[in-house]
Amino acid sequence: MAQNNLEMGMRCIKYMLLCVTAIFVLTSALIISVGTTIYAIYYDVSMFLDDKYFSPATFIIVIGIIMLFVSLFGCIGALKESTCLVNIFAVILSLVLVLELSAAITAYVMRSKVSDMLDDNLRATLPYYYENPEVQAAYDFIQSRLNCCGVDSYENWGDVHRPPTYPGGIAINNITVPNSCCAESVVDEALGIDECTKLYANGCLPRVVYVVYQSAGLLGAGAMTIAFIQVIGIVFSFSLASAIRKTKNNRLHRRWEIQESMINPHTSLNPNQEKIRPVVYVPFHGQTNA
Repeated sequence: MAQNNLEMGMRCIKYMLLCVTAIFVLTSALIISVGTTIYAIYYDVSMFLDDKYFSPATFIIVIGIIMLFVSLFGCIGALKESTCLVNIFAVILSLVLVLELSAAITAYVMRSKVSDMLDDNLRATLPYYYENPEVQAAYDFIQSRLNCCGVDSYENWGDVHRPPTYPGGIAINNITVPNSCCAESVVDEALGIDECTKLYANGCLPRVVYVVYQSAGLLGAGAMTIAFIQVIGIVFSFSLASAIRKTKNNRLHRRWEIQESMINPHTSLNPNQEKIRPVVYVPFHGQTNA
């Protein structure tokens, strides 16, 4: 009865572990998607970001890829009832769990430094807009995509020297701003050109900070979510390994008892209920009767 209960419990743990590994595959694909999305967002504003801010996103992508391969150990180990594979699965999960917690903590710590870092970088690169094509492309991108102009407002462009020969630009209050600051425009049919009628009122600093801040928070939340699922997987893995070990030991003990009963038919599988048989003395050759 105890043997059947143990095997039934092991079977339940096995199926639950298979379900957890299936969830791992889905969450791994999800976390890879989140990591690549955040990495792409950071890449778009990479001109204003320090390189260290890419580390958590890259870390999450690597962890997701590792999780996809680690899930194979859990599935194969559960199906084959291999204590070794299941233990390897649990140990690797534990190591990855530590890495994920590190990535989540790093992402949350970096959030507190986003505002000052972006403020310094945006103001430091703005004067080079007309000199550096990369700075120009970066500012045009954030201004057109985030619907903003300048660092705090369009007035920041008054401190930027614009070459007289530089084509384009929008003149307002003796300040020339890039075309990417234009919010609305109308077509001048007489001249055949677009004339800007409205500029973006908000500066880019708070909007870039919001995007990076929220992205870092999403990375941390994603890492913590999959870490919670991993804890469940680790518990199931060690439980399954223990159940497999006990079941195999019981099977070996049972097999030994059957072999012993076949070798010695007088030995019962239940020693407490074994009947005491009379001992018969057979005289050996040469023994004389008393």
